[in-house]
Amino acid sequence: MRLELPGFTEDRAKRRASIPERMAAASSGNIDAQLTLAWEYARGDVVDRDIVTAWNLFDRAAASGQEEALANRARFLQLRHVPEGVRELRKLAAKGNWKAQFWLARDYQARIGRLSQLRAAVWFGRSAKSGGDSAAKISKLAQLTKIAPLRSKAVFLSQAIVETIAMIWRLTWQSEQLEIYERLLYQLRSRNN
Repeated sequence: MRLELPGFTEDRAKRRASIPERMAAASSGNIDAQLTLAWEYARGDVVDRDIVTAWNLFDRAAASGQEEALANRARFLQLRHVPEGVRELRKLAAKGNWKAQFWLARDYQARIGRLSQLRAAVWFGRSAKSGGDSAAKISKLAQLTKIAPLRSKAVFLSQAIVETIAMIWRLTWQSEQLEIYERLLYQLRSRNN
C-alpha cells in the first residue's frame, strides 16, 4: 500500500479528468494547456509517461517565443540532463526570469564544489529579488547556512527560520482572507436569489 498526502488523490483525479479538455486546448495552440499537458506526460502519474510527447509539447509551446514556455522547456531539458537546458536557463536567468534563476540555482546546488554552492546562493538571491516567492529567499538562506563558516551558520539559520515563519503566517492570513471573501460572496449570491 502506498501512502499519499491528504488531498493528493483528489487532485490527481481532477487532473486526470481535465486531460481531454487540455488536449483540445493544446491542439488549438493554447500555450498554458501545452505546458500543463507536457508536464503531465513527463511525470506520468496521471497519464502514461511519454517523454517524446512531453518534448513535442514543450517544443510547440516554446516555438511561440513566450518566456514562460522557454523557461519550462529549458527546465525539462535540464531535468533530463541535456546540457542545452542549462544553457537556456542561463540565458533566461540573465534576462531576469525568476523561475529560470531559481531552477539554475537548484542545478548549481546539486553539483559538487564550493564554487557551485556559492553560485547557487547567488542565483537563489537573484530569484528572490526578481519576483520569486519566499521559497527563493528561504532557499538562499538555507544554502548560505550550508556553506557558511561555523561561526556564521547560526545567523543564516535564524534568518531562514524567521523567513519560514513569516511565509507560513502570510499563507495562513491569505487563506483566512479567502474564507471571508467566499462567505461574503455566498451571502451576496443568496440575497440575489
